[in-house]
Amino acid sequence: MFTNKARGLVCFLLALAGILAFYYQVYEISLLAAFFIGYVIWGYYKEGTVVLAARCYKNGDYQKSKELLYSIKNPSSLSKRRLPYYEFILGNIALKEMDYEEAEEHFSRAAFLGLRKGDIIACLLHLANISLKSRNKEKGLAWLAETENLPLTPRQKHIVENIEKELKKI
Repeated sequence: MFTNKARGLVCFLLALAGILAFYYQVYEISLLAAFFIGYVIWGYYKEGTVVLAARCYKNGDYQKSKELLYSIKNPSSLSKRRLPYYEFILGNIALKEMDYEEAEEHFSRAAFLGLRKGDIIACLLHLANISLKSRNKEKGLAWLAETENLPLTPRQKHIVENIEKELKKI
């Protein structure tokens, strides 16, 4: 849960502590510092700034959330738990900015990467709604068909019924 600058600072301080420990011949501390540097670097590639971006998104700071997500240089190297949420948050931000094409790209990737059931349902409903706005009946009905095997709350069932009714009018 570090920004890239914070990761750099932590690595620098750990390297400094490791060098000092090595100078004073406390090799265990040097080895421990090297291990923690490796762990921070591993976290950069596998965890990224997705958790911080999710927190910023939840607090309504969409621009900061977007900046944190775009600071990840290689999103495909994120872990299987983080990559779907990377796409899901970017899709939600694009939806807030009314960039429906980009939102559809991110949501369609996120839908099949391993979100939790509640988030998959939200993602599929967003995709169906985007299809409704772009007047693409077949695509919208296909996204709604994906929700059939998922446990829907009564509110979600009502939303599915409304979107389906509107899609059939097209």
